[in-house]
Amino acid sequence: MASTRLRGVLGLLAAASTLARVAPMSLSAPTHALHLSHARPAFARPLLSRAARARVRAFGEPEAEANAGGGGLPAWLPGFVVPALGGALFGYDIGAVSAVARILGQPEFATASFGAPLNEIALGQIATLPLFGGMVASFAITLIGDTKVGRLAELKLASVTYFFGTLACVLAPTLPALLIGRATIGVGIGIALHAAPLYIAECAPPEKRGKLIAFKEAAIVSGIVLGYAAGAITGEAGQWRETFAPAFLLEGAMLLQALRLPESPRWLALRGRMDEAAQSIAQLRRCDLATATAEAALLSPPLKPFSEVTDVTDGGASQSALAVFPLLVSEKSYRDALVIGCGLVLFQQLSGQPSVLYYANSLLGSIGLGYFAAVGVGCFKLLMTIVSANLVESPDWGRRPLLLTGTTAMAVSLFGLSALYATAGPALAAGGAGAIGAQAGVIALLFMFVGGYQIGFGPITWLVLSEIFPAAVRSPAMSIGTLLNFGSNYAVGTLFELERVQVGEPVLFAFFGGVSLLALLFIYTKVPETRGLSLEQIEEKLKGGGAAQLKIWIRTGIDTDRTLPEKQRTIDAGKGRGPLSGGDGSTADGMGGA
Repeated sequence: MASTRLRGVLGLLAAASTLARVAPMSLSAPTHALHLSHARPAFARPLLSRAARARVRAFGEPEAEANAGGGGLPAWLPGFVVPALGGALFGYDIGAVSAVARILGQPEFATASFGAPLNEIALGQIATLPLFGGMVASFAITLIGDTKVGRLAELKLASVTYFFGTLACVLAPTLPALLIGRATIGVGIGIALHAAPLYIAECAPPEKRGKLIAFKEAAIVSGIVLGYAAGAITGEAGQWRETFAPAFLLEGAMLLQALRLPESPRWLALRGRMDEAAQSIAQLRRCDLATATAEAALLSPPLKPFSEVTDVTDGGASQSALAVFPLLVSEKSYRDALVIGCGLVLFQQLSGQPSVLYYANSLLGSIGLGYFAAVGVGCFKLLMTIVSANLVESPDWGRRPLLLTGTTAMAVSLFGLSALYATAGPALAAGGAGAIGAQAGVIALLFMFVGGYQIGFGPITWLVLSEIFPAAVRSPAMSIGTLLNFGSNYAVGTLFELERVQVGEPVLFAFFGGVSLLALLFIYTKVPETRGLSLEQIEEKLKGGGAAQLKIWIRTGIDTDRTLPEKQRTIDAGKGRGPLSGGDGSTADGMGGA
């Protein structure tokens, strides 16, 4: 038994090492081979002007200059790896704890570890306590703001916190010790998920911003698959401690790479540290310091240096979310953006997604399927994430159509699961040959739900959050969104197993289906299409007429170049280009295209 356990752990560590070394590079592979432009429902089809389509097509131009001097690797890759590994660790924890909850849900394994079986509430805490830790971290970021702590510093802190949380879980002698470790991991998750999209958005080429943030979701799903695989190897033997161990390699890779990266040039420039911003640009873009210095000048605060900024609208310097919250709710354009962002986050979680992820092993086990079935779900989830990443900048798709299509699939699958459990529940519980048809139905509907989520809510929510908020309030507004995400995720995940036992699957899945219908209505009436627009254009549209006016513009193709500020007209005319400029002429000052 000891040798078998050792071989299993070594195999898991080897797999984690491969993911830490290869996954980020595989995500950087050319995606044109996966380009998809299938027909979709008419209600989800945006109507773009020729000018808008031309701007979108410009995003696909090659970046020979950006790849120079990097041995064939794109210049943006190192800055993507660390946020991607932070996401992979979050995903690994989701997949691993799905197996751990199933293992400790068996009385013999729980008794051997802690002296007594665990009830539904204890299992729920093991699965979802990281969400509480993430909520605590998000609340702390909301209070502190990002005035002193940069994006990269947050990512370094996240990797260290992840490590100590994993160590506590692996060595936990008692249930309280395990719960402390789970909460510590959650703090790392909360820090990483706040900083990762911001670091990508502020460092990546503008024309690749959308895809890279979507591929960060693919990194999360890669971690989920690895976590499911770890559970498949250790689950039958009840080795729940060993299931956590492979995360050590991902945490080490994240910290080592973070130590080699510069701070976000945008964050540095907003604080008046222009020399450091230029050095950051030179390292990230592999250009000479003179070119980087000229580019850094475009990132400087428009009115005052950071040390003199006293109002968030003065110089673009982010303060804490509490400091800017009155502005977020009083200024119409900010309020519209806050409604869109918070609405997407809430519907993303309340539609049942956390429950399916955290309890995938338990759900599949309830219909007689083994641990490896969850690995299949995770692989399909990864595939659909890659599909979404390749459609998000397509002229035939975009953010809004993917959200509408994915949420429709979620609603249909949830109502289908409700009906199936209502009519074939006893057969599913009994198993055997008589339940094969019902089991196949559950699997098909589960895959439909996962596919719908990964086409829409999974990657698109965080992408829209990184785009919809103006630069002056982006970081504090993102911290509010992250806090809301973890709070709702924690509530849904903690109560799911208890609700499933008390009210049954038919009622629970029908409730989630109803929430998905409300989400469809919200997306259709509130969420605009932002593909092909620079962040400055989005801000101008929201200021001019709110989200509804922005939606009308993107659906009718109205040319609004006359309404753009002089800076954007200059950029669109082809001036002010540099190493951080995108294929459409937009700059990487936080106002570039997604």
